[in-house]
Amino acid sequence: MTDQHFYVENARLMGYGLSNLGNEPTEMCISGDESVTTLAGKLVGSGFHSDRRNLKDHLIGYTEDKNSFIRRAAYTGLSFSGFFENSEQINEALKTGFNDAELEVRKTALIGFGLANIGNSQKGKVKVLDEHLRDKEWKMRSASGLAYSFLASGNSDHFYKFVDTLREEESPYVKVCNCWYVSNAFAGTRDGIDEYRELLALEGDDNSFFRDMACLGLGLSYMGTSKESVNELLKERIEKDDHPYVRESAFFGLALCNYQNPSDEIQDLLTKGLDDDSMIVRSGAALSHGIKNMGTKRLELDLDNYSDPSVLWGLTLSEGLANVDPSRTTFKDAYVQWGHRISNGFRDDVSVDLSSEHRDVKSFQEGINTGLIGSGITDRSEKDAVRLVVPGVYHYLTYDSFWWGLWVLNALGTTLRNGRMEDE
Repeated sequence: MTDQHFYVENARLMGYGLSNLGNEPTEMCISGDESVTTLAGKLVGSGFHSDRRNLKDHLIGYTEDKNSFIRRAAYTGLSFSGFFENSEQINEALKTGFNDAELEVRKTALIGFGLANIGNSQKGKVKVLDEHLRDKEWKMRSASGLAYSFLASGNSDHFYKFVDTLREEESPYVKVCNCWYVSNAFAGTRDGIDEYRELLALEGDDNSFFRDMACLGLGLSYMGTSKESVNELLKERIEKDDHPYVRESAFFGLALCNYQNPSDEIQDLLTKGLDDDSMIVRSGAALSHGIKNMGTKRLELDLDNYSDPSVLWGLTLSEGLANVDPSRTTFKDAYVQWGHRISNGFRDDVSVDLSSEHRDVKSFQEGINTGLIGSGITDRSEKDAVRLVVPGVYHYLTYDSFWWGLWVLNALGTTLRNGRMEDE
């Protein structure tokens, strides 16, 4: 079976690799004679593979390839290799990429440096990113902010520096990307309520992204606590804020604060969000159902009761997050089809027909899936972290597509990853 749109088809094949993460040993063989797409997929997949220590030299070598797509793939592979085990050799290789001739390669290496150093925000690591916060290229400024959201997750030392930087920034795109550190600054710490109150008090559209990130930040900071004062702040945003992005993030924040432990009141409030006037808010409220129920094997809503694509996209993803069987598998809207295909990546042991008429998509994803399936990951919390982080990062680094909902899941995955590393 082949879906028409290559995004949907890519998500279908990716869902198989993520769903079967660590299920069986695989062999990663890089001959150098592969097509560009096949080789690129193998390089990305090498970052996940259980044999990544031995594949590291291959990855570093291909960062000097004449083809910029291959160099991007090599840096992506190095990023994920560092995600599993921090390595100064990998860090040095990634830093070399900051000076690549191609902007997209530089961007990939910069974000990858953050990904390879999650929660590892010693002064020296942060200084590597700082100069790029004011880079003349807006994509590099954006990349530096996203890298910060990984590297300094749960470290609030740079909170006000970023607030000031964002006030001075003129590019809306850079603001959106750099805001993610603001939301991750207190992630998992059960702190930051006073700082986020300050941002929530800022009025007007020009400050909406601060209120937006404050809502997400409250959820990530108090994840799973069901803290009543946080719930009240978020409910106030849902009821009174005129900006749809803020209300959307307030729903995300509620789901995160009540992660895996929602009360009936929270459940009812999230369900009411499916009737909001804004499709943006409806989509966020729909995805929030999956966030609050992640891995619980329960979801209260029936997709057959809804026809709005923005709601269906969030609910079909939510079914996957909750790890329940899909109530629907066919949708007219390609956007919803894409969400459904991604949702399979959060389920366990999904079987997929791996044939495809999209040959480049198939050859690229084949190598990535080889790495995912042969990663050797068996720990549930680590599986969850990988499955949450990969889709958003993949779409941004491969297609330059920044999907808001997927990046919310990524922030959840980063927080889970940070917590697991602290436990070790």
